[in-house]
Amino acid sequence: MVKKIIIGILAVAGGILLVFGMIVGFFLVSDFKQEDKLEAEIEGFWEMTYKLETLDYEEVYARADRVVTKGDYALVEKAMKAYIWDIFENNVEILSLLADENISNVLSSENYAADGPDFPKTKEYIRRMRSEFQECKREHKDLAAEDRMMSYIEKYDLDSYYLDFYRERMDIVRTWDSDGEFEGQIDILLDWMDSFETVISFLEENKGKWEIVNDYLTFESDELTEQYEMLIDGIFEDEAPEEDVEESYEVPLDEEGTGFIQL
Repeated sequence: MVKKIIIGILAVAGGILLVFGMIVGFFLVSDFKQEDKLEAEIEGFWEMTYKLETLDYEEVYARADRVVTKGDYALVEKAMKAYIWDIFENNVEILSLLADENISNVLSSENYAADGPDFPKTKEYIRRMRSEFQECKREHKDLAAEDRMMSYIEKYDLDSYYLDFYRERMDIVRTWDSDGEFEGQIDILLDWMDSFETVISFLEENKGKWEIVNDYLTFESDELTEQYEMLIDGIFEDEAPEEDVEESYEVPLDEEGTGFIQL
């Protein structure tokens, strides 16, 4: 009798363990499917946001708002997309600043004639653009910090498994500019603002010694012409071949040796 009871208990226990194993197996399979779905979703979302040359804003917004996973994985998905979104928005902000046509007009004869010789609007514009580029650079560096990356997931009450899952995937995103190439481009833009300011300061300091005549910037001496040329060359020497820079303006001299620079 005792033996039968023991066998019965073992049979019941075995059945319970079998059911438990089936339940665990179900959840494991379900979790793996959730992870696969999440990884596919995030990979597609990230690819959409960093290929800015083929950017479809509406599609990016739609993908950012949707959630394809469930339970705790949905929270991980939201954290991942929020982090990637902030990187995307910072990059788009830089593009919008570059799209400002006033950047290319700062060193134009039209701007010299309209805002010179004291250039109050131009100086304010350069200060504002420098500040916005600096803010974009600061945000870029901040987003690359692990603490900032983890802040998106740590606000949720999730166990270490999901935190590690998030960290492993987002570490790849966090180091997307590990070579510093993108940050270097921002530095070039900041250098441009400094160089533009130098040129405008030069014209302001020498007001009364130049004028715009038929879209030509005219200096009263060859010395000032040469100084201006050097400032312009310093801006664009790394952006174009030397022959292209030389063709971008002309310096014909009249009989009195006055330099003319066509802008």
